[in-house]
Amino acid sequence: MPDKSESTADAESGRGRWPVREAAAALVAAHRLLGREFGALADEEQRTVTSSKDRAATLRRKKHLLRDVSRHLAGAVSGAAVLVGLQELGADGQYPEDADGKPRTELTNLEAQDSDAYSWPMESLAKAIDALRQVYVPTVKNPDLAHPEDRQAMAEVVAHLRTAHDVLATVMDEDEDETACLNGMLAELESTCAPLPVPQVDLVDLSDEDVIARVLADPRLAARTGRALRQQRQTPVGGAAS
Repeated sequence: MPDKSESTADAESGRGRWPVREAAAALVAAHRLLGREFGALADEEQRTVTSSKDRAATLRRKKHLLRDVSRHLAGAVSGAAVLVGLQELGADGQYPEDADGKPRTELTNLEAQDSDAYSWPMESLAKAIDALRQVYVPTVKNPDLAHPEDRQAMAEVVAHLRTAHDVLATVMDEDEDETACLNGMLAELESTCAPLPVPQVDLVDLSDEDVIARVLADPRLAARTGRALRQQRQTPVGGAAS
């Protein structure tokens, strides 16, 4: 019968590993929410393709990059799931033991914390974060598209990525430069995807200058305003072709 103190120690040791479950759950949630942004991009592309082929191409590029984010996140989820399983089983580089309890190093040991199994989810997460940052890099012709179509969903995605990174960074001995780089990209994404403040006044109560300022402050609103003005110019007076 196992010693009670040993069982307690095992439980205490295991309790420190459970946060990896939080990282795995955050990665799953982030992966799920990507569908909202992809759908919004597809809808915007459909509305844009007839009026601006260049803007439609930029939107297609963003969709392609979002597919990369999804692929890397899927890998991170699989890696985190393996990590959860290994840690809950208490696998940490142990070798098979002989009758005297000595490790038999001639045989294969279990995964240890310095193995590829432990670095896999963080590497995949880093690739996902970098790919997501590239989705919103401004283009020369369409800099106003360097923002999410669904800000609420993407703000949640970035929050989940932050949670997963912070948890995984405590599990593995991540390089300080790599940590600083990923934290910088996450901070950039947090700024890019932050929800816009809800105006507290009706536009009818604003001056022309205030309306223009609000439009210019929201790149998506500016893009849609510009598109509406272009369409208005292209529509003959009275709505009928001459």
